[in-house]
Amino acid sequence: MIGGIAAILITIWFYRSAEARGLPAVQWAFAGLVAYYVPNFVWSLLVAKPLMAEFHARAAVLMAGLIGHSSVIVGAAIAFVVHRYFLLRAPADS
Repeated sequence: MIGGIAAILITIWFYRSAEARGLPAVQWAFAGLVAYYVPNFVWSLLVAKPLMAEFHARAAVLMAGLIGHSSVIVGAAIAFVVHRYFLLRAPADS
């Protein structure tokens, strides 16, 4: 649920930023969604799942929960980088 809310907020953020700069807002909103979800899924499958299995085996439930939500932070961080270094530097329509 936290990941879904983060995805919606990032999509709205990209849409409004692109709209304010005169860029195609829907395409940039989709780019923001992809910039969030791709690293989120990759991190979740390659890093978080193996670590969660190990933490559950050791009965470290709190750490397993934190690792389970780490993909949201990774996805948001990559979306922030895409926003800063691609959307804000895209040539605006005049």
